Amino acid sequence: MDPVFFDKTYFLGPRGAQYGKVYALLERALAESNKAGIATFVMRGREYLVALKAEEAEGLLTLHTLHWADELRDPHAEVPDLPGKVEATAAEVKMAMQLIDALAMEWEPEVFHDSFREKVEALVKAKASGETVEKAEPAAEPTGAVDLMEVLRASVERARSPKDTGDKATSPGSRAAGGKKAPAAKKRARSGPAAKGRELMGLTKAELYEKAAAAGIPGRSSMNHDQLAQALSHPGRRK
Repeated sequence: MDPVFFDKTYFLGPRGAQYGKVYALLERALAESNKAGIATFVMRGREYLVALKAEEAEGLLTLHTLHWADELRDPHAEVPDLPGKVEATAAEVKMAMQLIDALAMEWEPEVFHDSFREKVEALVKAKASGETVEKAEPAAEPTGAVDLMEVLRASVERARSPKDTGDKATSPGSRAAGGKKAPAAKKRARSGPAAKGRELMGLTKAELYEKAAAAGIPGRSSMNHDQLAQALSHPGRRK
């Protein structure tokens, strides 16, 4: 079902203890069949189209009110600047997929919050206490036409770890530019905090995020690669 049809969500419960078995049976049947029930009902003098779903929380049914088909607007009429069918090159698609993969992480809604509201509340408190409030810098102006491949490549390099984007080590016996033999790399320490930090910096952002999730590090969804590595290196420094 297309999410554009969904409006509001309600939790459902049985009308009484005697209806518990019927409720549980319907929840289990919908869950195991991976289907939703579609119906209409009247609430507050208005008829609603609804979807009845079994949620991931075992034993719970939810009711989702839906928009009627004629309530949906035509996006092509509402958004006149849609590009239509624009063909991207294979290289551009591949680079975009690499960027998505580098930024991918598990969805954890509880770590997101209304930062705009928090800033407004802090501003009100600051003004009430007589503090000086500095104005925010104006937004940057659009730069106009850009090289899409260069922008994608730069974004991928920022998202990836130094292991993926840094200069590749030259193998023993190989030649550097000009035909000179490349110096051998110094032996790295194999233990201690520094070695742990280097090991973490060598992981991808997705790998770091998995470790951060397992360690229960708060705010991990908003961290970049280096911040995740630092938080894992020194977990006691973050509250």
